[in-house]
Amino acid sequence: MDIVTIELFDLTVSQALQEVQRAMDANPTSALCIMLDDEMHKHNVIKLLDKHGRALELSSSGQLVTIDVKGINKPKLLPPAQIIPADYKPARTQPVLILSGSIGAGDPNMGRRLLLEILRRADKQIPWVGIAFEGGKLLRDPAGAKALRDLASGGVPVRVSRECRMFYPDETAGFEVMEDSEWQTLLLKGNATKF
Repeated sequence: MDIVTIELFDLTVSQALQEVQRAMDANPTSALCIMLDDEMHKHNVIKLLDKHGRALELSSSGQLVTIDVKGINKPKLLPPAQIIPADYKPARTQPVLILSGSIGAGDPNMGRRLLLEILRRADKQIPWVGIAFEGGKLLRDPAGAKALRDLASGGVPVRVSRECRMFYPDETAGFEVMEDSEWQTLLLKGNATKF
């Protein structure tokens, strides 16, 4: 660290203070060696250094006074964090597979109402909703059929398994056909949200 030397001889007090201030402004962290020979200069320079929180040591040899001002160690800052752009890929929304006319093994009426509410709140990003196995009961349920038709009219395809279509041919009119092997494969691989 460099030491900046300042000689304050033959100056007024205000000139001496300006010289010290200029040196600190130009070298904010450097150590300073200030030499002077006047008691009033010494008093005012020490006051200025204290105001800036600078640590100092005094030494004198006859009339010559030396004020050694310690340098300021800058805290070592970590380099700024690098922002690494990542290709954001939102989690792929899985198709929904309805295999029952209600949720859970509890009260079937409550489970039915909860399932219908899930269908009403379904996100339009769902690739499709599939009806298979006992989920076909929703096709005969007026509220269930309405919820499924509302989904389809809102842009979410509703697909009915070929097996269900055999048992509910009238109720499945207007819905897409889904091969049973397709939904079974998705279910086995864990690639469908199941109700």
